[in-house]
Amino acid sequence: MKSYLKAGIVLLLIALGVACNDYLGINVDCDDCWSVKPDSADLIINLTINNHHREVPIRVYRGNIESGQVDWFDTVRETPYYLYSAIDQYYSVAAEYKVDGKTIIAVDGDVMKAKDATSSCEFECWIVVDGNFRVDLKD
Repeated sequence: MKSYLKAGIVLLLIALGVACNDYLGINVDCDDCWSVKPDSADLIINLTINNHHREVPIRVYRGNIESGQVDWFDTVRETPYYLYSAIDQYYSVAAEYKVDGKTIIAVDGDVMKAKDATSSCEFECWIVVDGNFRVDLKD
């Protein structure tokens, strides 16, 4: 009976240790902290930019593409592309490629969030998570 109790306590301690940073999904680098909760940060948009696709038109939508709320549009010539945008807002990105005379539209969506990571550092710490978009062509 004592061995079950000891094993249970050990498992509980392991679970608590993992849970401390588990809500972030990452280990916190305290050098990347914001000292106050940010309301905006960079969306990161990854595209295929190469000899066949030297520039790619993109549209960034607030919400789903079906909402039709275009927040930003541009022609991108390097990747990744950074777009300073509001946090806690769902965004969709559409990138348009021409391949063998056909139009291919790559789409992705995500919500960028600010997370309180103070418990992982010795000072007030906010980090930005998510907000990464993959609208590159697959091989």
